[in-house]
Amino acid sequence: MDNTLPDDAWKDSFDKLLDQRPQLRDLNVIKRDVRASFNIDSSVENTDPNMLSAIECSMPNPNLLAVPQDLNPTKKKRSDVISTPCTKLLHSNLFHCALSPITGMKIDGLKPIDDNHKLDDIEKEQPRRPKHVCFEVNSFSLENTNDTDIALDGFRILPKEVRSSLVLQPGKWRKPLITWRRTHNNDAPRSLSPKKQLTTRAGTAEGLILNHVTQRKSVHIKNSLEPKLPLSHEQEVLKYCAQSRPYKFSSAYGLSKMIDTCKIGEGVYGEVFKYTPKKCTKNTVVLKVLPIEGAALVNGEAQKTFEQILPEIIISKEMSNLRLNPTNSTTGFVDIYNACLVKGKYPKHLIKLWEDYDDEKESENDHPDMFNDNQLFIVLELKFAGEDMSSFLFLNAEQSYYALQQIILTLAVGEEAFQFEHRDLHWGNILIEKTDERKIAYKLCGRDLLVATKGIRTTIIDYTLSRITVDDCCHYNDLSTDEELFAATGDYQYDIYRLMRDELQNNWSAYSPRTNVLWLSYVCSKLIDGVKYKSTNSKAHKMHMEKLKAFDKIVLTLNSAVNCADYLH
Repeated sequence: MDNTLPDDAWKDSFDKLLDQRPQLRDLNVIKRDVRASFNIDSSVENTDPNMLSAIECSMPNPNLLAVPQDLNPTKKKRSDVISTPCTKLLHSNLFHCALSPITGMKIDGLKPIDDNHKLDDIEKEQPRRPKHVCFEVNSFSLENTNDTDIALDGFRILPKEVRSSLVLQPGKWRKPLITWRRTHNNDAPRSLSPKKQLTTRAGTAEGLILNHVTQRKSVHIKNSLEPKLPLSHEQEVLKYCAQSRPYKFSSAYGLSKMIDTCKIGEGVYGEVFKYTPKKCTKNTVVLKVLPIEGAALVNGEAQKTFEQILPEIIISKEMSNLRLNPTNSTTGFVDIYNACLVKGKYPKHLIKLWEDYDDEKESENDHPDMFNDNQLFIVLELKFAGEDMSSFLFLNAEQSYYALQQIILTLAVGEEAFQFEHRDLHWGNILIEKTDERKIAYKLCGRDLLVATKGIRTTIIDYTLSRITVDDCCHYNDLSTDEELFAATGDYQYDIYRLMRDELQNNWSAYSPRTNVLWLSYVCSKLIDGVKYKSTNSKAHKMHMEKLKAFDKIVLTLNSAVNCADYLH
């Protein structure tokens, strides 16, 4: 207000201001019940005073600038905005996040440092085992729970206050998300988390507590005009494994057949080992061991069924076989040597390796001695393809620029061959290894293309969320009801899931290659402001960093990975 106004005019102006508080709240001028946010100070989580969930936030309508009288401040709209905090007053990057290509601001997950503490002191206070999930503490009681918190069929929908506080680290998110769900269930009153029986081939799993509307599912849709007599999902799995029955686990992967074996990782659905076959010492094989069809919960989750594991086997085989395709070929998808269905207890030597890993790194998974003689496993034998992009040390931006080209062409070949969308291409699902090859050959729509390696080769892995069309069958993962994933923040990665949902209009069977473009935008942003470089002062680094930034500016205007490939070639 004008401080030259007389006292009466001041009072009148102030009274008018009070009368307009509902409208001003929508303009984010006066806010009611503003809560603490992980987005520091200009978070979209606080732009609407009535907003409880990050996925429901909305930008003020431009028409609000006129402050119309028929405004309804309690009305909420679905939003397309990206949550990006203000960059001022930020002293540390909690998750080493990249810049958002939308606004250039730092993404969620940043925390200011108290002036009385130094960064080194804060890091020293952290426990030896890092927390995988970071979220605000929200009170939860019967008083603040209403009937809408309870969904049909025994599933409880998380309160909006809780969903909006989920902040995940970049990269692998399934285990942190499940840990968060389990933590919430443990804190919530048991009467609000009814038990749900899960029927499987092996029996019934008692006591499975779910806090989302449905579990993730894989759906197989057949569009063929000629109806075929369908095989059972078990028969289909055996067919892709080239088996007539399950092998004995201890015989198929016995100690006498494997050398230099070690456990190298784990996921919520299984264990990952690396070994060298005695019959072929030139190859290093990665074993991905996934228990299926059992009644016991594994790492707090229900085991996958034959129906759910089949699409991952199909996608892995088909994408690997693209290296031999005469029209659209690439070696950029992980090479699968074999898929095997085995039965029985874990081999003793693999249990010993699991325990060694647990002693050194403290495993978060259940001990594999929990499995009995009737347990079934799918074992995927994959080619070892290096370390993931988040931990790889690039020489300079020239190397990363050509790595991006490899990723683009690999996705483009997948689009042309199988209407492929990866849908989860974070930097933990891109492996990088050094190579002596100077160039890598691709074939896109019959056209031969070469890309310089600059000493590295990229490989795309993990098709859990991927969509593919093979033989008139569309395999996809339906995420339409996964509220927590779409409410998560912490990195540009979690904005991509929301952008994908908007692009697909929440119809996850639809084919939209633009989802690949969204992930290329993410990858490019990580190469600019996320990965580690050995040399940043060279002319080559600075020149190719500018090329990365130039591509970053236009990538979201393109419609597919094929368009991106055409732009760069």
